[in-house]
Amino acid sequence: MRDLLLLTLLPYLIYACFKRPYLGLALWLWSSLVPVSVWGYGMATSIRWNFVFAVCTMLSFIISKEKSNFKFTGSVALILFFFLHATISSIFNLGYEDHVWLEWEYLLKSVVFGFFVLLIVRKRIHVNALMWACVLSISARAAVDGLKVIISGGGHNIYGISPSFNDNNLSALATLMCIPMMFYLYTEYKKYKYIKFGLIGLIVTNVLMVIGSDSRGGLIGLLVLAGYFFIKSKNKASILIVLFILAGIGYSFVDQAWLDRMNTIKTADQDGSFMGRVISWKLAIILALENPVFGGGFDAAAYGPTWQYLVLSFDRVSFIPSPEPHIMHVAHSIYFQVLGDLGFVGLFIYLALLYGTFSRFNQFKKLKSVQQFWLEDFGRFMTLSIVAFAVSGAALSAAYNEIFIMLISLSIVYLKVINERKEKG
Repeated sequence: MRDLLLLTLLPYLIYACFKRPYLGLALWLWSSLVPVSVWGYGMATSIRWNFVFAVCTMLSFIISKEKSNFKFTGSVALILFFFLHATISSIFNLGYEDHVWLEWEYLLKSVVFGFFVLLIVRKRIHVNALMWACVLSISARAAVDGLKVIISGGGHNIYGISPSFNDNNLSALATLMCIPMMFYLYTEYKKYKYIKFGLIGLIVTNVLMVIGSDSRGGLIGLLVLAGYFFIKSKNKASILIVLFILAGIGYSFVDQAWLDRMNTIKTADQDGSFMGRVISWKLAIILALENPVFGGGFDAAAYGPTWQYLVLSFDRVSFIPSPEPHIMHVAHSIYFQVLGDLGFVGLFIYLALLYGTFSRFNQFKKLKSVQQFWLEDFGRFMTLSIVAFAVSGAALSAAYNEIFIMLISLSIVYLKVINERKEKG
């Protein structure tokens, strides 16, 4: 039934792409975060939905009468320099060739999408469409898992939301990045009763999904997100009450096994899973020391021959205590992932992108114009998304995801819009 519904909607969605390029951009993002094949059956799974929406959006922009006033800036140059650096790293990779170029293709698609965000997004409604795309993909899927946590009394096992976020930890990370977007949409649509209560329900079930995911990185990210949200909020008393309510609801659905797992955060040096991460981090450091400029290429440290070579030099970072390596692991950290993939130079560029995005969103506050007041809310909540990514990503491998690329582009676009309006007085 769902495949018939999707196939029936396809002509209307394509028409929407050509009619309004920003709608095409939102559909492009939506179909990228959670591939439509996840939602449909039968014939609907044979269509390359993301490719269709991407091409339609590009063509729509080209033939659109409303042309962009895009200007090449230092921030845009940094994005392109990062991609160029990743490309050179891929050419001289030390990993599994096919996998390296598959990851490079994923980064290319994300950068192209981010570029069209720079070209198309200009208005408030454009931003809202992209926020809804995230909510109706990641948050909607997370809400289903959150409801299952409630129905099962906390016994539901959470797996991947999408190919990009394909396990419980990465799903928790994506959900955390989208929770602030729902708060932003709540401020935008709180006059509409059904939308308002729908968003509240999504927020609650998404929080329960993060708790029920059994992800220690997700829990830390959730706590940091809640604390930062409280510090930045204007109405701290109300926010504190909401946080206590959410904490009480979440606590009622956890069992002793969950508490025991979360308590291992206190004794991380005695936990086998965490020490496996430390081993991966050490190997990423060794790979970067061997190849400081370009690293080893995407996931090279998890490639058998390269891994065996790195293990021989394991004592080079003996100042970090850990067991001897015996099993291959992925990086389990956006920072060590980039360090091993792209070397110290690549990590420096990546950190500059991360800090620059946070800094630009942080400048959206204290806007004098009433017409720009919504940007203050937008900037505040997007800084929360970046904080969630920076904290939870410290223990997870999701450095090049589409949501982060989108946030980089949005921060560049709207800081430029603000500065232009200030110049006009």
